[in-house]
Amino acid sequence: MLNIKEKPHGLLLLTAIVFLLALVLPPLAQIDFQDKTIFSVTLIIFVWIIPLLLISFWLLYLLTKKFLYSTTVTWIHVLLTVSATILIVIVMYIGINPTASIDRQELIGNIMQMLFIVFVLGQILFPANVLIGFLQKAKNK
Repeated sequence: MLNIKEKPHGLLLLTAIVFLLALVLPPLAQIDFQDKTIFSVTLIIFVWIIPLLLISFWLLYLLTKKFLYSTTVTWIHVLLTVSATILIVIVMYIGINPTASIDRQELIGNIMQMLFIVFVLGQILFPANVLIGFLQKAKNK
């Protein structure tokens, strides 16, 4: 079903499934997302947005796979997206971890900003991959 070597966008779906399964763990780890906010948005919304965003990217790849220019660009986009997403989740967990003994808010904020920039820059690769592939196919016809 998920042949990641041939279809790297399958890694997006696999990561989304892992995150969806991890949503079961907050009650087990006794982490309360309800009263925590990031940028005035409840943390639980961020927690649900992450797998939904990854599934959306996977669906976009399914819709545009015949127009993709390069598998290499697809791999770079998928790896940047997945790694930045995983690191964002890890940093968010460190930021809300109630056992934190030192004040790391500024450091965590700076790391989150850098990861967000990497994530956004990685997203530029997808439309570029589709656009170049579409233009290449139109040129060949």
